Parts: sequence; C-alpha cells; structure tokens
Amino acid sequence: MEEKIIKYLLRRCGGLHPFHISRILALLDLKHLKEKGEKLTQLDYQRTPYAFYSNRLTEIISNIDVEKVKPEGGGVGKLVLKTEEDVDLPGELKNDVEEVLEKVCGLSDDELNRMVIDDPLYDRL
Repeated sequence: MEEKIIKYLLRRCGGLHPFHISRILALLDLKHLKEKGEKLTQLDYQRTPYAFYSNRLTEIISNIDVEKVKPEGGGVGKLVLKTEEDVDLPGELKNDVEEVLEKVCGLSDDELNRMVIDDPLYDRL
C-alpha cells in the first residue's frame, strides 16, 4: 500500500523530496488514527520531540524506480518517477491523500514538520 501511495504522490506532485513524502504519509496515518483508530501504513516511525524518520520508508523508496533531480542553480533535489505508468488510488484513499495535499500545499518544511509533531496523536505513530 505504501509503495502505491508514494508513487501516486510522486506522479501527482511532479516529484517530492523524501522529507515531504514522510510528512504527508505521517499526516495520512494521523488522519486514519483519528477517524478509524489505526494507522493506514505500516511505517516504523522513529519519533523525537522535534522530528521523526522511518527506516522502512527508505527501503520502500529504494524499491521504486525513481530518479533524483536537482534544480538548476542548486537547492534541494526531489525524487521523480522514471516510468510513465499510470498511478491511481481507490476512491476513499485518493480523497484522503488529496485532502492532506490541500492542507500542506505551500507550507514551509518547518510548518509541515510542526503539523505532524504538534498533533495530539503524534506519540501513537
């Protein structure tokens, strides 16, 4: 499931940095915790008071055919799908992803990170 969501995010957003992927997935997990009492993904969040990471996410991304693209003039690169495959999600899941994307669009990295770690359910990830 995680691989399909990541591919959808990469296709939908034209590429993303792994930091952004991890925060979007965490927000999806938090949304599902609130609404259904359990996480959506099987990610292994390693939480600290200020940030988090997932070793499993790194493994999942390594199994996806991506290319790391650096912007002209330097800056932070992003991962883009190498393949042209169509990526779609089932209706409710797609709606959830789109809802999260709408909330995070335009946020700085710090704001995006804070949205996750300030959530009351953060400790349950």
